Amino acid sequence: MDQPDYRDTLCRYFEEEIEGEGYFLELAERSSGEEAEKLRLLAAVEREAANAVAPLLDRHGLVPRPDAELLASGRRQAQKALPLDWAAFIDDMERRYPDYMPAFALLERLGPDEDQPALRRLTEHEVEVIDFAGRERAGDPASTAPLLRYLEGPARAQLK
Repeated sequence: MDQPDYRDTLCRYFEEEIEGEGYFLELAERSSGEEAEKLRLLAAVEREAANAVAPLLDRHGLVPRPDAELLASGRRQAQKALPLDWAAFIDDMERRYPDYMPAFALLERLGPDEDQPALRRLTEHEVEVIDFAGRERAGDPASTAPLLRYLEGPARAQLK
């Protein structure tokens, strides 16, 4: 049985992933080279996370704000954060993003059994972004491997 808090939180998290996509896309447009590519990958991870839970919104009769509105909101947030200092940006991700993990875990606990695969996929995106940030800060030339792994999806990644 759905709890109202679960439904509200699920919809909000979906919306935040779309806003995150807009945020990273805006930063990518204002960056160049490898940094821009990495920001586009981060945007794609945000979209993939939203796509993972989109069927749950339908299942629970939830109607998020329109994508265009959410993308624009994310872009505005990025504009306030500019100019981008890459090292500080990565340090901030590595420091702040682990703080989101308890919220994702709570959403999983609130969700019904049939929603668990999608909710785990949503949580997984944050794990991979945190892994990317740590690798990037350490200067790992394969820092994007966690992002690429996430974008491959669980079924495709298991085939390798």
